[in-house]
Amino acid sequence: MLSINTACLLAALLGLVYVWCRYSFGYWKRNNIPYMSPLIGNTEVFIKRTNSFFLYLADVYKDAKMSTAAAVGIYILNKPALVLREPELIKTVLVKEFAKFKNRSAACDPHNDPLGSNNLFFVNNPLWKDLRTKITPIFTSGKFKQMYPLMTEIGTDLEAHLNSFAKTNDAFVTEVKEICASFTTDMIASIAFGVKANSLSNPNGEFRTQGRKLFTATFRRAIDFFVGFFFSKWASTLRITLFTPEFSTFLRGTINHVMASREESKATRNDLIDVLVSLKGEAVAKGEYNAHLQDVLTAQAAVFFSAGFESSSSLMTFTLYELSKRPDLQERLRNEICEAFVAEQGTMSYETINNLPYLGMVVDEALRLYPLIPFLDREHRPKEGEKPFDLKPYYDYTLPVGMTLLVSVLGVHRDPKFWPNPYTFDPERFNAENKKTHKPMTYFPFGSGPRNCIGSRIGLLQAKVGLVHIFKNHYVTTCDKTPSEIIFDTLGVALNYKSGMYLNFVNDKRYERNAKQ
Repeated sequence: MLSINTACLLAALLGLVYVWCRYSFGYWKRNNIPYMSPLIGNTEVFIKRTNSFFLYLADVYKDAKMSTAAAVGIYILNKPALVLREPELIKTVLVKEFAKFKNRSAACDPHNDPLGSNNLFFVNNPLWKDLRTKITPIFTSGKFKQMYPLMTEIGTDLEAHLNSFAKTNDAFVTEVKEICASFTTDMIASIAFGVKANSLSNPNGEFRTQGRKLFTATFRRAIDFFVGFFFSKWASTLRITLFTPEFSTFLRGTINHVMASREESKATRNDLIDVLVSLKGEAVAKGEYNAHLQDVLTAQAAVFFSAGFESSSSLMTFTLYELSKRPDLQERLRNEICEAFVAEQGTMSYETINNLPYLGMVVDEALRLYPLIPFLDREHRPKEGEKPFDLKPYYDYTLPVGMTLLVSVLGVHRDPKFWPNPYTFDPERFNAENKKTHKPMTYFPFGSGPRNCIGSRIGLLQAKVGLVHIFKNHYVTTCDKTPSEIIFDTLGVALNYKSGMYLNFVNDKRYERNAKQ
């Protein structure tokens, strides 16, 4: 039996814990901000693995009790954070007051993962601004147009790959995401690194194998991302990594080899490697080149590869899934694509693919329904001596320095106030007339403001190239293994379905028939 002294001590400790919890979890109530009642902070869904925390943010957004709230207080464990709901407030944070919210709250261990900590996504200001300025020239329309022939080569490889599955008019069932990921892996390897990865013909090649491992959802990976995004001060202590040692070794070897080859040949391909070689040359001339700088350069290639192949392949997959359930929409899109191919005698120019109206509408709607990164995060970090940000006129509350602000892109994109029948796939939302009626800051699949996704246009172009080369002579239908609805992976770091996405591909040679007429 417990002694009286031990029992008293235990009771005192429990009392202190109770008082601490009441105080910590009373923060938002004391500040008169609408809040979600905490159990284990508001991270119970993550701890119990009943949902992704990032998807939980969408549930916070759409909670009926918060329907009129401009912002909602939550607790990440015991750490207060804000989920923004009001579009004008979101615009203020992401755009108007960007100077106070330049940094994300995320970080990873710079010692165990220098490629993760030094890339454009994670790095903080002022290095972020310097890197973004130097890398931006890759992402101009002129550069895209110069890369486009390389992209169409991979599109032709995709056509040949699909044709190898079946003879004319035959149908075949296949897992779509793997095909799309192999295609975008080959695309990124070519246009960014000048490497022929051949993932479509060899899905077990090193590029595809490393990419597959990088995005395989595991509980350990989910913990890394959770701590990295929401408890960045613990990133070094807990050795949080974005890129595994195996991936880092692979990419360092690849980038060092390609850069050395490019330096020796003096050849140019208007790709990422050209920019990295140029930055290295500038550093060497200034006597500033060292191993750390080489890691900074390689880090940009790492995030370009990982984000580039995964986001575009997911966009293609979700688009194919929705169109497989709507043959009427698919028929309209295929007619537009095949007519464009016929008009240009089997090719499709850069200008044409960017100006196919219905293709643009379809892709935009897929990004509305399935924003690939379902949330945005920003850290309140005004300059020293600068007035902190406050929530007036919505609430009489001033943000403390270091507070995390979150925006549920998924929540906004599926809000019936802005998007009637939000779960219905309807490309007409994005026709020329309807786009004029969209409320500002209710559609931002690639973020918004100065820190939006730098690669959004190249990602869209990749997906469009893949889709036109699929639909040129194929259409897709559902099959017995096609899910009736998307169930998202609770361990995923981005929007992804829980199991394989199987569709039926039918080879009907529409372009060839139309070309003969």
